[in-house]
Amino acid sequence: MTRDLLPSSLRRLMLLPDKRDADLLLWRISILRSIQLATLILGSLTMLAHTLFPIPDQVMILLVDAVTLLCLAVLTFLPRLSHETRAWLFLALTYCFWLWMFSIVGVVSIVYLLSVPLFAAMLIGLRAGVIMLALSCISLFTMGMAYFPGFVIGNAVDLSPLQTWSMMLINFAFCAGLLTVSCGVLLNRLELALTLRQQSEERSQTLTQHLQQMEKLQAVGTLASGVAHDFNNILTIVMSLTESIKDKQRNSAATEQLDQILLASDRGRDIVRQLLMFSRQSLPDRKLIDLNVVLEQMEPLLRAQMSAGTQFRLLTADTAGSLYVHANASEIQQVMMNLTSNAVMALNTDDGAESGADDRPEGETNNKYRPEIDVTVRILQHDDPLLTKLSLNKKKHYVSVAVSDNGVGIPAAVISRLFEPFFTTREPGEGTGLGLASSHGIISSLNGGITVDSKTGRGSVFTFVLPLAEANAASSAPAAETGPVTSSRAAEQTPLLLVDDEPLILTTVRMMLENAGYPVTAVGSAAEARAAMAETDFSLIITDYSMPGENGVALIHHARALKPDIPVILVSGLGHIDELGEDMVPSIFMLPKPYKKQVLLNAIARLL
Repeated sequence: MTRDLLPSSLRRLMLLPDKRDADLLLWRISILRSIQLATLILGSLTMLAHTLFPIPDQVMILLVDAVTLLCLAVLTFLPRLSHETRAWLFLALTYCFWLWMFSIVGVVSIVYLLSVPLFAAMLIGLRAGVIMLALSCISLFTMGMAYFPGFVIGNAVDLSPLQTWSMMLINFAFCAGLLTVSCGVLLNRLELALTLRQQSEERSQTLTQHLQQMEKLQAVGTLASGVAHDFNNILTIVMSLTESIKDKQRNSAATEQLDQILLASDRGRDIVRQLLMFSRQSLPDRKLIDLNVVLEQMEPLLRAQMSAGTQFRLLTADTAGSLYVHANASEIQQVMMNLTSNAVMALNTDDGAESGADDRPEGETNNKYRPEIDVTVRILQHDDPLLTKLSLNKKKHYVSVAVSDNGVGIPAAVISRLFEPFFTTREPGEGTGLGLASSHGIISSLNGGITVDSKTGRGSVFTFVLPLAEANAASSAPAAETGPVTSSRAAEQTPLLLVDDEPLILTTVRMMLENAGYPVTAVGSAAEARAAMAETDFSLIITDYSMPGENGVALIHHARALKPDIPVILVSGLGHIDELGEDMVPSIFMLPKPYKKQVLLNAIARLL
């Protein structure tokens, strides 16, 4: 690293930028100050030299020099002048000094005129340099013809004044033009290089921050996935035992309390699902949905969140056909509920849902301010800056949904943490901090992106982008029913194989199925299941996905090798299972954990 040997006092006097890669304007300001200081110092020394020699008009020359240097000193240190104004005044002062010098000493003063276009290109720009070059050429020719028509170049006594000053002009224009253009192009390229370097550093910094954020989210997502698996097992046990006790309980008060346990378990299940969505575990029943239709159907629900007086507008995309995306309608609904809830909180609080204090302009008083929330859908073009900002594939077609409000806004310090799980600025009990994190996970798992723009006191805009799908590109899976489903086969004729590595789940679910009349063989590992299948012809297999050693998918492969058409219920709390190939999907029912008894019995009846 090079060391700056200039003392700090001299740096301040010369207005040198603190950073070596500062903006070119700062360097132009420093160059101007350096030229002015050098001119003051050297001009003073020149005046001193003039006093030592008996030159003609000595008093006049010293007086003009003194006035010029005084004007230059005022121009150099006069505050509250823009750089461009100061530069043009300096050029005018230099030009006027040349006019006077030329009238006294003639072509000897041409060095002053040469500096005018050169300084213009250096201090202002190439265009200003070219303008001053043209003015200097015209002035030199005019002044030469007016003051020195009999001027002779060398021994060329036969040249007319017009020829003499034309030759002088050609030589001056060549020299001055070469210096002016070279200086202007050099500084222009320097400005471009500085701009490109700053843009590169900004992109690199943004990319680094994005990668760090993604790594942080991925790490927390992995943790959330593991926590969700264990918590799902606990909830499955609680719900199964509660339903078993409820079936045997005739006391209405006790039944009501058991219902409260089931309700609390449902809330716990919803939190686990938010964790899974944050960790980008996709749902198994994604299909083609019309985004416009989903949002229009949600409009009454979104309006219901808002207080009286809030203006709500839903502006769907104006398209000739449907606006298809490959997703789950409940995912889109959850994202919209999260974003709208955040916007409502920003409108209804003094310190914001996930934001800072209200600092709207004084003109926007309470009697004039009207809270507004807008939902805007639009199809993005391939060159839309939003795609670049979210690092999305520009070769694909995308649609964006923006949820905007004119609430209190979000401080910059908070924006960088908005999508972190469990981060919230709300009061305790007002939110879990999972809303935006789970929304980020959902949109990311749909191969989209989500971003936020906000200004404190002016409101916020949350925008998520999803890839558009072809109308014939997706298939859907049947949804589980909660009502009872009857089977054409008697329960006692359908031996079931139950596989789960959690002993309590194994015990409670086996008891639940046996109470329903099914003969059940319960085993705690895939190895035990293989041994059981070698001895018994089962009608249906119920297996957990996550098990030590061999997982549920590998066990299904083994079962299908023995009995290709055997139906399977694959239980998982992790959402979509990528290991399931299309050849395995028939006769497989994905049962999300935790589940209720009736959902399990309905799945068995449907498969049989």
